Amino acid sequence: MRKEIPWLILLILGAVEPVRAQEYSVSAIPDSLKENANCIVREFTTTMNVSSVNSGVEKVKQVFTVFNRDGEEDVILKLFYDKNASVNIRQIIFYDAGGKKIKQAKQSEIEDYPAYVSFELFSENRVKIYKPVNADLPYTIEFDYEIRYSNMISLGRWMPEDTYRMSVQHASYELTHPENIKINRREFNLKIKSSESEGGWVTEKWELSGIKAIEREPFGAPIIERASSLCLMPEVILFDKYEGKADSWKNYGKWVYDLYEGKDEIPETETTKIASLVKESKDTLEIMRKLYKHMQDNTRYVAVILGIGGYQPFDVSSVIEKGYGECKALSNYMYSMLRYAGIKAFPALASAGSYRPPVYKDFPNFSQFNHVIVCVPFRGDTIWLECTDQRIPFGFLGDFTDDRDALLITPSGGKFAHTTRYKAEDNLHVTKTEISVDPSGNADFNTVSRYTGIQYDDAGELVRSRREDQKKWLYSKTELPSLQIKEFGVEETPAIIPAVRLTESGTSKSYASFSGKYMVLPLNLMNVQGPVQKMLKERQSDIITGRPSIDCDTTIFRLPQGFEPESLPDKINLKSDFGSYSSVVSFTGKELIYTRKLEIYGGRFSSSRYRDFYTYVMSVSKADKSKVLLVKKV
Repeated sequence: MRKEIPWLILLILGAVEPVRAQEYSVSAIPDSLKENANCIVREFTTTMNVSSVNSGVEKVKQVFTVFNRDGEEDVILKLFYDKNASVNIRQIIFYDAGGKKIKQAKQSEIEDYPAYVSFELFSENRVKIYKPVNADLPYTIEFDYEIRYSNMISLGRWMPEDTYRMSVQHASYELTHPENIKINRREFNLKIKSSESEGGWVTEKWELSGIKAIEREPFGAPIIERASSLCLMPEVILFDKYEGKADSWKNYGKWVYDLYEGKDEIPETETTKIASLVKESKDTLEIMRKLYKHMQDNTRYVAVILGIGGYQPFDVSSVIEKGYGECKALSNYMYSMLRYAGIKAFPALASAGSYRPPVYKDFPNFSQFNHVIVCVPFRGDTIWLECTDQRIPFGFLGDFTDDRDALLITPSGGKFAHTTRYKAEDNLHVTKTEISVDPSGNADFNTVSRYTGIQYDDAGELVRSRREDQKKWLYSKTELPSLQIKEFGVEETPAIIPAVRLTESGTSKSYASFSGKYMVLPLNLMNVQGPVQKMLKERQSDIITGRPSIDCDTTIFRLPQGFEPESLPDKINLKSDFGSYSSVVSFTGKELIYTRKLEIYGGRFSSSRYRDFYTYVMSVSKADKSKVLLVKKV
C-alpha cells in the first residue's frame, strides 16, 4: 500500500530550495566583496577528523560565485591523490545569479588523470579535475567532496583565498583529533576561534569572513604571504614502517636520514670507474668536479614516484642501471660518490624556485621543502651542487635555490645551512656597443654583452637553445627600431660564477629621427629600464626588488659626416636605498660616447617606502630616455 507523505514534510522540503536560492543569490553578496573580485568564496567549510597519527577523513564544501572567465579558471576543482588517499566527489551543483539551481554535474564529466608532468616517467599520483563552464555570468557553483587518508604525513595548508582577485564571504576549518595525538600548527593572518575537549577528543576551529580580494602589486609579495592560511603538522610521523618525530627540525631530519639508510651503496663496477676517474687527482676540488661531470654525463632528470618513493630516494644501483632519477635519487648518487671518495657531503632539503619563502624554524613541517641538492663543506666555505640539471656549471645554483635556508640531512639529524648568496659583483651584465649612424638616421651596430651569475641564468639558456630561438631572444631584449640582426654568437664560460658572452651585429632603420634642423639621437635603446606602475591606492605588501646586480653599458656612436652635438646632457647621478644609477656623455670630435651604470641593491622594503621606490625607478626610466640633438655644421 502506498504511503502518503505527511504534508508538513512536503512543506519543509518545498521551503529548502527558496532558502538556498536566497542564500546563494548574487544580490546577497556585500558590495565591498565584489570590488576587484573575479570570483567570491561564498562558503568554504572543511572538517578534518584525524583518527590516528597517520589517517583521517577530510570533508569539504566549497561554494564560489563566478563573475567572469578569469574567475572561472580560478575555481577549477583539482584534487590530487595516490594509493594512500581515496577521493569521493559527492556533488557539483550550478546556481544562477538569483541562487536558483540550474544543473548538476554528472560523475562522467569529472576527469581523472595520472598526475604526470613532462619529466616524470611514471607516478602513482593522480588528479581529479572538474572545469566549470556556464554560458551565463555570474553564476554560483557548489563542490561537495570527501578525502580519506592513510599514511598521512602532513595535514597541509588550508588557504581559502588562494589567488588574486578572490574575496571570501565565509570560510571555516574544524580539526578533530584524539587528545593523545599532538598536532602542531602555524597560523598566518588568522587566529584560532575555539578549542574544546570532550571524551578524549579535541576539536579546534578557525574561521574567516568578509575578506576582500587581494590585488597583485608591482614588485610585491606573493599571495601565499598576503592571504590568511593555516598549516598543520602531526608531531609524530608514521609512513609505512618509518616512524619519527617532527617536534624539531633536528628530529625531522633524522627521520629523513633513516629513509636514506642503505640507499648509498655503490656497486663494484661503479667504484672501479670512480677510482679510475680520480686516481691522478690530488686536489679535492678537482675530484669533486670530475665526479659531478660523471654524474651529469651519465644521468638525466626523470621522476618515478611509487609508494614511499615520493619521499625516499631510489638506491644508487637503480640510478646507475637506468641512467635517470629525480632530485632525491640524483643527489643521493652524487652524495654517495663523494663519500666514497672520502669527501664530506650531505643531502640538503631546499625550497626551489625564484621566490625564496621563509623557513619557519619553530615549525617543522613537511610542506616547507620541495627539492634536494647536495652540500659539500669545503675549506671554510660551502659548495652546493644542483644534480637535476645536466648542463648547469659545477657549484652554481642560480636563482632556483640561491640565498635561502636548507636543511642538511646528517646522521645526527637536521641542521640548517644557508645556500650561496650572490653579490652584485657576481651578477653582472656588461655591454659594449658600437653604432654607426648615417645621414638618414639609419644605423649599423655591433654589440658584445657578457652576463654572469644570476644574470647568466636567463642568457645561459641560449647556449642550449635552437638557433632560431636564440635569435628571437635577442630581438626581445632590445628596443632598436626596425631591427635586422645579421650575425650573432653565443659562448659559455662554465664556472662557479658562470658567464655567457653574446655577440650581435645588424642594422636599425630610423634609429635617429629628425625634428626641424635637428637629428634626434637616442642614447640608450639597448638596455632600458621601463617604468613601474603607480599605486593609486595604499600599498599593502612589501617591496621585493630581487637579487643584487650591476649593469654597465658603453655605447660608442660614430656620427654621420658633418654632424655634431649641439650640447651634451649633464651627468646623471641617482642614489637611493634601492640602488644607484649614473650616466655620462662625452664627445671626442668624431665619436659620441655614452656610459651607463645601474646597480640594484636587492632586498625587501616596507610597503610604506613604495612612493620612494616609484620615484627612484621613474627617475631611472626617464634618464634612460635621454637624447642628444645633433646639428649639421655649416
